[in-house]
Amino acid sequence: MILAACLGGTKAYVDHRLRTELDNSIKSIADKVTIEYVEVSTSLLGSVVISDLHLTVPDYTPVHIDTVTLYKAYQFYNPNALPEHISLALQDVHIPISDTAPPVPILLSAFGYAPYYLSPKELRGLGYTHVNANIYIEAKLREEGVFLSGTVNAHAWGEIMVSIDLDNVPASLRAAASRIQLAALTFSYTNKGLVNRIFTLLAQRHKISLDNFKQALFTKLKSDIHQTRISLDASVLASVQQFIQTPNKLTIHLQPSPPILMNALFQTSPKRLGLKITTLD
Repeated sequence: MILAACLGGTKAYVDHRLRTELDNSIKSIADKVTIEYVEVSTSLLGSVVISDLHLTVPDYTPVHIDTVTLYKAYQFYNPNALPEHISLALQDVHIPISDTAPPVPILLSAFGYAPYYLSPKELRGLGYTHVNANIYIEAKLREEGVFLSGTVNAHAWGEIMVSIDLDNVPASLRAAASRIQLAALTFSYTNKGLVNRIFTLLAQRHKISLDNFKQALFTKLKSDIHQTRISLDASVLASVQQFIQTPNKLTIHLQPSPPILMNALFQTSPKRLGLKITTLD
């Protein structure tokens, strides 16, 4: 009984301190984002759980998250070192889609992709009135650097999986990160019907058959890539065409050899990055 009382008292004190620190952090960014929550607590295993979280940024759609769980949060007690293994789970992330039809973004118009733009109002017309997703993010220290992975299960919107291997990650968070290198990256999207509905709507907008629309889209992409003089392996274009024809799963792989500095990533050729695209599981 004494032990239970001590543990209960300690947990109550920790939860109180946690709530105080969280409230102070929220106040420090109140001019940028409004954050509200119902409860924050810790578990005996060192996790931090925030329940019924609401985020509101001016001019953006509000976000509601049923539960946020940061596992092994005690590893952040040392601000000068990276945690060895940390994971974050966001359960039931709810983002409503606004009923608006804003102008086509300038960049899409500039590159000739205005006819392929779908407004939020049109997405709602397809039945996609909100995004509802579960998100899981994990980070692990390894001898050479850090391995990051994440999954987003957005149900009708599809599923996203990402993994990133980083080399030369500074042991101290205060150290310069300019030497961090990308060793490997994988991005995968599994379609659950969204792409099919979008293609069908756009084909109707263009008043052409679905097959003709898909062919026209790939022809434009291929022509635009050719004009940029970016050299891509034939298998990359073949996979893009395959996904357009049968939008099931698309996976993008990067594996530069040797690893490349992150700040040089966008100035590097696809060949140097080891770019591969596949459409198979």
